[in-house]
Amino acid sequence: MSDTPPEKRARTEATVDDAKPVHFNRGFLDEQFISKFHTAFTDAELAQHTNVESNGCQAEIMAQPFHTGRLHSVFSAEFLRALRRELAGLTWHERANDLYAFHQTDDLALNTNTHIRALRTYLAGDEFVAFMEQITGVQLTRGHLDLAAQRYKPTNHLLCHDDDVQRGKLTRKIAYIIYLTEDWAPGDGGALGLFAQDDCGNPTEVVARLVPEFNSLGFFLTGHSSYHTVEEVTSDDRERWSVTGWFYGPAETDDMPSSDLPKSVMAEPVPLLEHTCDPARWINAAYLKPQTQAQIQDSFVEQSSTELRDFLRADVFATVQTEVATLWASATEQGPAHVCKYLKAHATHEAAPVTHELLQFLQSTQFACVLSSVTSLDLVRASQQVRRFDRGHYTLVHDQALDPAGLDVVLSLSPAEWIDTWGGSTHYVADADELLSVSPQANSLSIVMRDDGTLRFVKYVNHTAQESRQEISMLFIEDCEE
Repeated sequence: MSDTPPEKRARTEATVDDAKPVHFNRGFLDEQFISKFHTAFTDAELAQHTNVESNGCQAEIMAQPFHTGRLHSVFSAEFLRALRRELAGLTWHERANDLYAFHQTDDLALNTNTHIRALRTYLAGDEFVAFMEQITGVQLTRGHLDLAAQRYKPTNHLLCHDDDVQRGKLTRKIAYIIYLTEDWAPGDGGALGLFAQDDCGNPTEVVARLVPEFNSLGFFLTGHSSYHTVEEVTSDDRERWSVTGWFYGPAETDDMPSSDLPKSVMAEPVPLLEHTCDPARWINAAYLKPQTQAQIQDSFVEQSSTELRDFLRADVFATVQTEVATLWASATEQGPAHVCKYLKAHATHEAAPVTHELLQFLQSTQFACVLSSVTSLDLVRASQQVRRFDRGHYTLVHDQALDPAGLDVVLSLSPAEWIDTWGGSTHYVADADELLSVSPQANSLSIVMRDDGTLRFVKYVNHTAQESRQEISMLFIEDCEE
């Protein structure tokens, strides 16, 4: 440590080569602050939110669900405002998939703008890396730092994940975020949400939040327990700006904790029911005409998908909608959060007699024959769910919880008009390409053939949605014997 007195050191600018001074608050480098913060942050028994103050520097540690630190007033406000002005002039890319929707710059490692370069050089330099090692007790590797800027516009979000990523012999050790938006309020959304875990190590719910605060540096250790989210920005006219990245260190050989993930979002398909019922009791008569079925089949064979509007008889659909509305009070929320979040209902004969009978028909050999007439597929097994997606609900593509290949059949119980900007559409992707998206429409049956290379997810339903996505979701499996 430097022998310079703390009061003089706090006024000294951190400079790197010929770059602009980063104006780092040097008081954080004081031995007393480092010692106090390190003691609390590395205390495995720390159970309460802890404030750390020394030499005029303020910081906090959120003990639960995992240790998360935040340093306040890290740089000069003028430096960060100049940094933001430089970032505003860069090219921003819209990033959107099952997990996130936000806008991001390219990696800032080689950016030559004055303030961007100064920040990158200082964060990757020995002084700051050593400081992060000292306050966290984690060994870091010099010369390895990720740095990019993000803008979260209204409805943008980043869903549950753990940042546990290896790069060769190195692995992410510390995730960090520097907030660049001033006067942000909790009601604007965009908080860093931290997830608790169940006994199997799966994330359950957000139990702590870090609300964006201008000129603060938040950070936590990445790993199997660091499940977190950037909650949706709910402000109508503000953007959440930040600079984020990771410090790297040597990869360790610790074993993954046990995890009890479902094999897929859908239940395991079971043999079809031998259920005797006239399809005309349920299905719009137009779809039972051989000529119509042949036309649909021609289109399906070519496109591997089709959508049948007004599929159920109008009287049946109205009754089912009314009955299903009564089921949600006893519905169960599905998870874990890094796989999906939605409600699943169970329709008993007592609570919803018509819906119960419809569900039996939809899992029967008779309905499979109808599907065969419009797809030419020989279907032998099926699974189904009655489910609802409210605001904040979604499904994610997860390597350990993938639906088996098969025929996706979804009967939408959603309102007549669903607005695409609400989210809630089903997306089919292969590698980096989107093949198809399907928006829910009332009384519409979507049929999509999904092979082993195709994945699907239901896009996050954002806070602007005025309705819930409701449906009977089914998966049919072909006969493997030819």
